[in-house]
Amino acid sequence: MTDKNCLNCGKELTDKYCSGCGQKAATHRITFKHFISHDVLHGTLHLEKGMFFTAKQALIRPGQAALDYISGKRVNYYNVFYFILLLIGFNILLTHYYNEIALKVDPSRALIPTTNEAGKTIGEILFKYGKLFIFALVPATALNSFMIFKRKSLNYTEHFMISGLLLLGIFLITTLVIVFSFLEFAGLSPDFFDFIHRYIPHLVMIYIIFGYYNAFREDYSLPGFGYRMLLFILICSAEIILFLCIIAGIATGWKSDEIDIQFVF
Repeated sequence: MTDKNCLNCGKELTDKYCSGCGQKAATHRITFKHFISHDVLHGTLHLEKGMFFTAKQALIRPGQAALDYISGKRVNYYNVFYFILLLIGFNILLTHYYNEIALKVDPSRALIPTTNEAGKTIGEILFKYGKLFIFALVPATALNSFMIFKRKSLNYTEHFMISGLLLLGIFLITTLVIVFSFLEFAGLSPDFFDFIHRYIPHLVMIYIIFGYYNAFREDYSLPGFGYRMLLFILICSAEIILFLCIIAGIATGWKSDEIDIQFVF
């Protein structure tokens, strides 16, 4: 069915797509066959393709991918922040099931705090809301990079996009680690997984440095990038410590008792 005017917004049609709202010029009646073959299958496969492409770019070229997106190359990307929210939910689900299995097989492997009562409260807060808190750090890291990496002449929102894509990569890494950790219950050595978990923060740090280098390597010499990246890390570390102090204060009622937090995972 082809009309001279868009059936969605009424604008005159001059091409295969409406120049006003983007709807296809050719429309047709909805049938069961078309609903299954196009609306369901095409929509699902397109979603998966966009998510797969975005995940791949976030892992192998996060900085350049963010710059591509900022420059307008966006059609192949799935919404980064929707993707992060999906991963947060998936992480929470995976962690819950990992914990349930661990409590039955080997309680010492459960993802629960192992510390005093005050520390346990803090640990429970971080365990329950930690990923959302990390998500909330994106505006702060974007502001830090906006102040430090000025030569690219990006605005704050564009730095926000870089931070968001890097956060997506971090969540992808941690999600893969949690998925891989389930193999522990298949008989693989717990020491091997302890080794992996111990060095995940190092891997994440390397990934962050790589991501910013990938974005700003053409604007700075290696020493110039190096000291800016060191300053960026120091500022972010101070913000994270401040954040943890606030969490500790909330959890302990702002008491001055010494708090020792240790995590299995």
